[in-house]
Amino acid sequence: MKSIVIVGFQSAGLTAAAAAHLFDREAKVTVVERRNYATYHPCGLPFAVGGEVPDIHHLVELTPKQPGVNVLLGTEVKSIDTKAKTIEIQDRKTQKRDKLPYDKLILATGSLAFVPPIPGAGLKNVFTLRTMKDGESVMAALPGAKRAVVIGAGPIGVEVAGALKERGLEVAVVEMMPNVLPAMLDSDMAEVVSERLKQSGIRVVCSKAVKAIEGDGRVESVSLENEKIPADIVVMAIGVKPDLELAVSADLVLGPTRTIAVDDRLRTSDPDIYAIGDCAESHCFITNQPVKSQLATTAIRMGKIAGVNAAGGDKKFDGVLNTAVSMACGLEAASAGLTAAAAKAAGIEAAAVRAKTTSKPHFFPGSEPIYAKIVVRKSDRKIIGGQAIGDGAAERANLFSLAIKQGVTVDDLARMEYAYAPPVSDCIEPIVLAADILLKRM
Repeated sequence: MKSIVIVGFQSAGLTAAAAAHLFDREAKVTVVERRNYATYHPCGLPFAVGGEVPDIHHLVELTPKQPGVNVLLGTEVKSIDTKAKTIEIQDRKTQKRDKLPYDKLILATGSLAFVPPIPGAGLKNVFTLRTMKDGESVMAALPGAKRAVVIGAGPIGVEVAGALKERGLEVAVVEMMPNVLPAMLDSDMAEVVSERLKQSGIRVVCSKAVKAIEGDGRVESVSLENEKIPADIVVMAIGVKPDLELAVSADLVLGPTRTIAVDDRLRTSDPDIYAIGDCAESHCFITNQPVKSQLATTAIRMGKIAGVNAAGGDKKFDGVLNTAVSMACGLEAASAGLTAAAAKAAGIEAAAVRAKTTSKPHFFPGSEPIYAKIVVRKSDRKIIGGQAIGDGAAERANLFSLAIKQGVTVDDLARMEYAYAPPVSDCIEPIVLAADILLKRM
């Protein structure tokens, strides 16, 4: 009987366990998780802080009952012996240690909140927002707080800024890059999001780095180059770093992105060990270059592949487009593939255009602006990126993702047939409008 051991029970590990068991029902699948509960939903934390999720504990899932899968909660993996093919585990409550043999090992150790070496980062009421405990700590600090600074304007940053504003705080979000959502949107699209944040009463500061967080034991202000922003709460939303402790101790090779290097079957430098999720390196579907893809959706896709392969299958992971969506202050923003700026940085000669229309006809109540942007490789006219802002942005990003992977051209997109009904959409689809405009320019 094959023994498959999975370290970590978040999106990647959970999916890998199910996939392995479904592929080989005779295999013994064991999952080791250091938390005392199974999976939770970190992407829901900003919305729990804002009150849209009425109880933060609703983000925790009950331990899934999977026949043939043994889940060890509250258990930490201390080391990997690659020669003996065993892992040493420790019960966090009793401190008892044991060894667990494996034929195939899957590392789904995830990531940790990134805290840069900013002076004052250890002051009271300076938080990250990665774990359930983080969320509870932020919420506990809300009573009596009047001013908040969010450091970082990626998806979590803009979402938590909106959440804190919803709680009645005076909010500023600080981003060292030139625009908000810099990994997702080009500057012309990001400006739409910035305007919505500003209209909601949130101050947006871009192209400035935080020099220090200041206060006497407790945060009082955030220091930028030429000013100090008063703050009772600071949330660092600068991103995550992969949890590599086990991989490094096992001498597994790391890739250029400082995540665990894997091949197209998600095997590490040790052929009996796989790595998936936030701790594993991926590659861009378009450029084939190594990239980080620390998204739940990537973790799930990787889990399906690694679970099957560890159980004896042979499935290939085809890379990522980092398809993502964010929602802040009632505005949906999403993207897939390369931005125009990323295409230029990759040496791709591209053409791009932004189009604006409305979510419904002008005569129908509730009509809102919708923006769509298409990025096309000039050499073959194929779609290599797409961005959308407004109602239905996520669905449009999903469509862009499919179009890119299927090699759809801008000509194909301009001929796309789509649905229309006044309560749901306008008769002009913004993606088709953008494709038409781009064709005329090309």
